[in-house]
Amino acid sequence: MRRTYLLTLGLLLITFSSTSLFGCASKRSTPADTSIGFDSGTGEGGTDSGVLTNCTNGVLDGTETSPDCGGDCAPCADGQMCTAPTDCLSMVCRSRYCLVPSCSDAVQNGAETGTDCGGGCGRCAGGVTCTVGSDCLSGECLADMTCTASGCEDGEMNQDETDVDCGGALCPKCAGDQSCLRSDDCLSTICDAGTCTTSTCTDRTQNQDETSLDCGGLTCPGCRDGFSCLIDIDCEGMRCVSGACVSCVDGIQDAEETDVDCGGGLCDPCLDGEMCSVGTDCEGGTCEAGLCVSCMDGVLNQDESDADCGGTICAPCGTGRVCAAATDCASNICDAPTSTCNAPGCGDGVLNGVETDLDCGGGSCLACTVGQTCLAGPDCDTGVCTGGVCQAPTCTDGVSNGTETGRDCGGSGSCPRCPDYEACDGPSDCDTAACTLGRCGTTGCIPFPGVGGSTDTFGYFGCTIPMTPATLPCPDISATGTIASLSDDSNISASIGFSFEFYGTTYTTLDVQSNGGVSFTPGYMTLGNSCLPTSSGRPPQILTWWDDLNPATSGGSVRYQTLGSAPNRQFVVRWDTAAFGGSVRGLFTMVLEETTNDIQVCYYDTNLGNPSTEDRGIGATIGIDQGPADALQFSCNTASLSDGLLIQYIHP
Repeated sequence: MRRTYLLTLGLLLITFSSTSLFGCASKRSTPADTSIGFDSGTGEGGTDSGVLTNCTNGVLDGTETSPDCGGDCAPCADGQMCTAPTDCLSMVCRSRYCLVPSCSDAVQNGAETGTDCGGGCGRCAGGVTCTVGSDCLSGECLADMTCTASGCEDGEMNQDETDVDCGGALCPKCAGDQSCLRSDDCLSTICDAGTCTTSTCTDRTQNQDETSLDCGGLTCPGCRDGFSCLIDIDCEGMRCVSGACVSCVDGIQDAEETDVDCGGGLCDPCLDGEMCSVGTDCEGGTCEAGLCVSCMDGVLNQDESDADCGGTICAPCGTGRVCAAATDCASNICDAPTSTCNAPGCGDGVLNGVETDLDCGGGSCLACTVGQTCLAGPDCDTGVCTGGVCQAPTCTDGVSNGTETGRDCGGSGSCPRCPDYEACDGPSDCDTAACTLGRCGTTGCIPFPGVGGSTDTFGYFGCTIPMTPATLPCPDISATGTIASLSDDSNISASIGFSFEFYGTTYTTLDVQSNGGVSFTPGYMTLGNSCLPTSSGRPPQILTWWDDLNPATSGGSVRYQTLGSAPNRQFVVRWDTAAFGGSVRGLFTMVLEETTNDIQVCYYDTNLGNPSTEDRGIGATIGIDQGPADALQFSCNTASLSDGLLIQYIHP
């Protein structure tokens, strides 16, 4: 039992305990209803069933649509339930929820002096009610509190208008198909070849009353986790917390959760070892020292090898306790004939086993402190091993350590603030003074959606950051990279320039593939893609855009280069390529990071000239693949890529 049916139960419970969300909320999987006013349906709103309406008892009764509001009571606040516009302060009811007033809902609400005008919602035409001159197109509000007429209402194209009575600095913005000179002339904020486009939920522009890019508000579907929102209905998962959409399946600890996607009363209880505040946060019902435990009941249960020790959940067993494998023992030694744990151990005061210094290092013991002996970074609590000795944290060691929140940045020490997309604990860690869902900036990193999810068995974590092509962080090697002599359906071996660990194996070379990826097994990847996990292609492999591509046509190329100095080097591959038989080139770049072993892929141009078979990865596989045993897939044969998308595969 794990993060499945209890999410639904939690959403049901919160409808009776919150003043902002009532009724049984379900995940929205179809485009949002764009109608204004009553949304027909049954069983969601309050009805007059003979029960006396009491507008002050905190209970949903009588004609109320939410407790103490709607029906015969006062109108409901934004986000509460409704059956008709009159149930809402905003006078806008959609999908049984009161929406936030907007400047495009065809209703006079909020601070507006007229319908969708005045009070900060654009200027009103002549004769419409006003309070100050700035409410009016003419700039003049008469003594009778109405606007005088302006030149933007004369049916003529004059002043600096770009179309009749619209555009320019003085008049309202133009609607779709009207003429324009720049984006500011258009309601959609898109001026295409001198004509305003019509706002849609797929134009990659935040317009209409959207709360984030192409989602939220009155017209568009609910937003995915991590995107901005005002009320719950703005979110695909019907949960808006502190201005961001969150859920119990987003791979992030947010809202009232005590650990990632668990605890807090709304999400599933947490498993053993996860954080908690009270016993009800835990699947086992016990919270001790802030962690969920069930390894203290004195009973041999779960997958323990001896009472309260061994297995995958409880702590390793001490000397003399029963074991089934070496991992059951604190000493990492299980004597086969007697099935008991033997010394050495990590607390015996002797340098033994795989320890790199006394009772530390080697992977099984605690990490060593500064000055102790080590073989690699993981042997040290700072993550830095130089010359066989654990080093103190610095702001230039390429590792997130000490008080840092990101790599050599953030935290309470002397390191500089972090750039966008580095890890953060709060705004003070970031250059931009914005920390969103644990990442600097206003976007955060959004976990992979879909059936496969954002993690695989090995522990890689996949997430995306919607950016613009100009702000993508991958290095540009278009002028400096080595040209890979790739024709159609070909591959070439390249040196990485450092040791890179992928699915537990370290590599120093790889094969760059013409068909949109790299493989750690020499040979040609094949042109026919498969969904992951798979044994086809050339696993282990990183699939940036696995499709039938041909970089040898239309001026295309593939380049690769190793940048930087140890221990912070990067291996970069850049594909500037068309699809086989096509002439329109796409552009995307992969970066392998030394030390962290993380992978980044930047998508600059995802248009290959054929929307039905090639564009945005509709005929490709994108992900990382160990082979048939394990993989982490972002998409397969789905148009899921976009210009400016950054995909991160974070090593466990």
